[in-house]
Amino acid sequence: MHRLLAILSSLASLLFLLACSPGQEQGLPGASSGSDAALASLTGDYEGDDEASVEDPTWDGGSSFVDEASAPSAWDASTGSSVPPFDAGPEGACAAPPGPGDLIIDELMIESVAGTGDYGQWFEVTSTLPCAVNLRGLQGQCAAGAKVRTFDVAEDTWIPAGGTFLVADSADPVINHDLPGALIPWSGQPGDVLRKAGGTVTLLSGDAIVDSLTWPKLTLTPGTSIEFPPDCDPSQRTDFSVWQPSVSSWFPAFYGTPNAPNVDVECP
Repeated sequence: MHRLLAILSSLASLLFLLACSPGQEQGLPGASSGSDAALASLTGDYEGDDEASVEDPTWDGGSSFVDEASAPSAWDASTGSSVPPFDAGPEGACAAPPGPGDLIIDELMIESVAGTGDYGQWFEVTSTLPCAVNLRGLQGQCAAGAKVRTFDVAEDTWIPAGGTFLVADSADPVINHDLPGALIPWSGQPGDVLRKAGGTVTLLSGDAIVDSLTWPKLTLTPGTSIEFPPDCDPSQRTDFSVWQPSVSSWFPAFYGTPNAPNVDVECP
């Protein structure tokens, strides 16, 4: 009896194993497929956006991409930053410093207030060059009594083609009546540099005289500049009978066109 029961138990176990084996074998491929997919997702063994990002040369290493079409012309790939495309000055720069005739003095504020103690004087200089010019190295001289007032442009100072700049007794807008645009003050910012009895201003670049203008004693209106009319022949610039008092106001009660064309006056 016991032997018969043992045989029947063995047969039951064998039948159970035979019944379960097909199900396990059918499930193995699915499990293997899922494991392979999971392994691929962990190892990156597939083609996707991340892989392309690492190999893409326009990737900047962060969350954004460098648009090569709109990047600066001098894009430094080694540092991932832009560098100035023209390190000698702005595009269209002159190849040489200003020479004779490249800068001309065309407006004078000789008497901003009556009497002495005048710190609001200035004169305007216009570039005749078709390129941007660096004023570095430009010097100015003007005899004021027994003294010679000077200025020296020691740093890069660019003036665009046909542009202007002012040389003034003071760089303080409260004192110079809020002069606009590029301005170079006389060294020490003294007053009464432009003599009302007549004087000479000279611009130099190295040993070259770029421009020199001498004016006589003139009948002046305090607070009003005198301008060389743009429609006069350049050869007439030393003839102060053609210079005209400005009629445009850039500041209340002060007349002139500092750092602007002298179109408010005409050649007589």
